[in-house]
Amino acid sequence: MPIFTIMSLEEFAALSPDDQQDHLWFYGSVLANRYEEAHIFLLYALDSFFVELQYDAYQSRLLRVDAFQSPDALVPYLPLLPDDLLAAL
Repeated sequence: MPIFTIMSLEEFAALSPDDQQDHLWFYGSVLANRYEEAHIFLLYALDSFFVELQYDAYQSRLLRVDAFQSPDALVPYLPLLPDDLLAAL
């Protein structure tokens, strides 16, 4: 596995799905999880951006990886995030 350093959103998006997951596992911080019908969503903080993973809860399968910087995408997580993080946004 390659050695990762702080990376930009664009660099993360250019990684293979396996390398994205490795980078999240070793360097990401889980901020929240939420459930919506048959889906589980995990929110990570990573370097200067966030990453949301969407899983199929019944098949235990990763469906989507979405990396973003916009605080607008955090709206579904606002009730779940700590006040100090919200104040920093």
